[in-house]
Amino acid sequence: MDNNSFNPEELAHTWLAGTLSPQEQAWFEQWYADFNDEELLLSESKYTSADQIKSTILNALNARIDEEPKAPVKVVHLWRRIAVAAAVVFAFGLGAFYHVPLLNLVDPVKQVQLVTAAGQHRQINLPDGTRVWLSPSSTISYPETFRDKQRNINIEGEAYFEVVHDKSHPFVIQSGAVKTVVLGTSFDVRAYPKAASVEVTVVSGKVGVSANTVKQPEMVTANQRTIYQKATARLITENYPDAVKFLNQRKGIFDFKGASLQQVCSELETQYGIHISLAPGLTAKAFYGRLQTTAPVNHTLDKLCAVMETRWEKHGETYLLHL
Repeated sequence: MDNNSFNPEELAHTWLAGTLSPQEQAWFEQWYADFNDEELLLSESKYTSADQIKSTILNALNARIDEEPKAPVKVVHLWRRIAVAAAVVFAFGLGAFYHVPLLNLVDPVKQVQLVTAAGQHRQINLPDGTRVWLSPSSTISYPETFRDKQRNINIEGEAYFEVVHDKSHPFVIQSGAVKTVVLGTSFDVRAYPKAASVEVTVVSGKVGVSANTVKQPEMVTANQRTIYQKATARLITENYPDAVKFLNQRKGIFDFKGASLQQVCSELETQYGIHISLAPGLTAKAFYGRLQTTAPVNHTLDKLCAVMETRWEKHGETYLLHL
């Protein structure tokens, strides 16, 4: 018999409908006998035998059936036996095609969530080897292992990514209303909940950025960034030649080249989770210098004030800068 004369997936559905011809049934049974789907399943799960997987599937299906509204007792019992038997046979007969959903049923992937405190920077490695630098007051959620066609994660706050290239499994970041799709590149996502915008800045490679209210994704390349304005629900892409600065900022190092003191203090508020008030006349003054935000906040303010020839005081929860 020609091994390429039939499609196993199509025969599986025909088999369930009870319309297989004797020739088709013989081919399908031979195909299944030659395919070790139990080994496929076991290689990706915590189970050590097929019997353990079958028992788990049976229990899961029983639990789902129990959750549904019950018909008269005799009908329920008969339906349960038929449904469970068919589902188990079907699941194992089609393990080659649906092993990921099946694994998710018997051995769900755990979600990992990491949170950084104000003033804390943290570097982590994801299951695929992607490296992430998590900024202060940020949260990242991702699966313990990537099984699906996409490598899905969630980010709230800011993170810098160096994504491992995998053409078959796009890397997808959800940050509020904004979704960033990547194959392999390095970029920064800033998506603090209280900020007026979400920013995606690309250092190398290319990413696609989309939003719930935007039909066409924006393609963003190296030294560009896309800004999603929450108030207008619009995406705006612009050139950003200084994108390389994120290589330092991911480590808490900020180089300011003539930024206003207001901009500098706004960044320090984000990094340290504090509130800074500027005395009249100071907001527009330009600052040139490097600040290391992994240092204690008082050290950083001491350095800033030394350069700007100002002083700082703390009043309650507010830091006041004045002459």
